[in-house]
Amino acid sequence: MLETITAVNQAVNSFIWGIPAMVCIIGVGLLLSVRTGFLQLRKFPYAIKTIIGRIFRKKDASDGAMTPFQAVCTALAATVGTGNIAGVAGAIALEHNENHLQKNLSVLYA
Repeated sequence: MLETITAVNQAVNSFIWGIPAMVCIIGVGLLLSVRTGFLQLRKFPYAIKTIIGRIFRKKDASDGAMTPFQAVCTALAATVGTGNIAGVAGAIALEHNENHLQKNLSVLYA
């Protein structure tokens, strides 16, 4: 039963994460870019100017408010922290599977 599930999963993954996924990702990206008038390109200079202009001005943040720099640092910390947690979990899972595989191979070839 497990072999059947694994075979079906591999077949679906090889189909979906191949050419169809690339076509969908690029297609949706182009569609949204055209529909928004390439907003990400038109407003990029404004975004950089705003970030650089406000990054060091502490007077923009009143009591209890965050400066734009603090908001960016918080967002980056959350993203990096989540990646670290997922990375450690993945490493532990792979290590467990690798040890299990090594034990099985040692039994076969002992």
